[in-house]
Amino acid sequence: MKKPIALVLATLMIVSMAACGSPKTETPAPEASAPAEAEAPEAEAEAPEAEAPAEGAAADKVYKIALLVPFIGDQSYFDTVNMGRLAVEEYPNVETTLIEMTEDKAKWEGYYLDACEGGYDLIIGGNNDAEEFLYGAAERYPDQKFFNFDYVNHVDLPNVYANMYNTPELGYLTGALASMITTSGMEKANPDKKIGVIVGMDIPAMNDFVGGFCQVADEMGVQVVIGYPESFTDAAKAKEIALNMYNQGVDVIWQVAGGAGAGVFEAAAQAGRYAIGVDSDQTISFAGQPELAKTIVTSMYKDCGKAVQRAVDMFIAGEYPSGVETLGLAQGGVGLIENEQYKTMVPQDIRDQVQSVIDKVASGQVQVLSALQDPDGWATMKEKATAPH
Repeated sequence: MKKPIALVLATLMIVSMAACGSPKTETPAPEASAPAEAEAPEAEAEAPEAEAPAEGAAADKVYKIALLVPFIGDQSYFDTVNMGRLAVEEYPNVETTLIEMTEDKAKWEGYYLDACEGGYDLIIGGNNDAEEFLYGAAERYPDQKFFNFDYVNHVDLPNVYANMYNTPELGYLTGALASMITTSGMEKANPDKKIGVIVGMDIPAMNDFVGGFCQVADEMGVQVVIGYPESFTDAAKAKEIALNMYNQGVDVIWQVAGGAGAGVFEAAAQAGRYAIGVDSDQTISFAGQPELAKTIVTSMYKDCGKAVQRAVDMFIAGEYPSGVETLGLAQGGVGLIENEQYKTMVPQDIRDQVQSVIDKVASGQVQVLSALQDPDGWATMKEKATAPH
């Protein structure tokens, strides 16, 4: 594949984006007690470039948009979402507000309700932890439009548009690459046919990443080792688990643990092994720590930032839907970062095989296991894939 799959989603955008305008001063969160907005991390400089303004949008209309997340600065998931906000902030007819709600879930309902009183045209939020508060606010404010950038539990409200991502497909693709690495002659691959995955929490939404990972590994005769730090921020715990995996003979680990995943890269550097990132190009996120960045074979992503842009474009164009849309490999909603490091570290024959896997999954030739949709199948597959091969 010649370009990052993320570019595919850009071609699907219903309305093109604005190429001019300067960043605007962000307004504070609705409540005086709300935390001050943190400075955007360096990774945010990679936010997608804004393009042409949407045709048909009211020339004198300025759209006020709020993004609610617990925090930014994780060099992963929430930073990727915020990159979408930074992109639409460049539009000449858009003003955005970043509201960091803190990690205290007891306060999240108040933040959403305050946003509903803030006069925003569109409120963006969601994910597995926060979406209950988004939908609660949407029920109380039926005239307010919402976008849930990462949907898990089914709720159907006419004022909410939501995206899901085909994480089982993403897991299958990652497991295929990892299995090819561990059975290859790559420099840091050992004779053991073992791959690892560190998942933030042992919950169905997160295990949905892992069903396809285990499925393809089992198909390729490779054993999977799974670790759960039960945290998306505890890098020390993730490092401890990862080091134990590497000591067991695992030579490549996929981190699906948000900010805790930094510990996986630290362990990979210490053990002289490989790692795979998540959510965005983590060689960029960790560019200031080159000893960690050089362990990252590639990064697998859910392109929540592009999804934010896409939703805003539809909203401005007056074509805003409701309901749920799933974005997978075929739609460019999930994929693999094909940067220069990937091309340098991974031999061409493996990259060709990876592209073949992408084509087969995207075309529907491969039926991928979903831990969410088939929990019994997931339990069976997990036991099978993690057993010694």
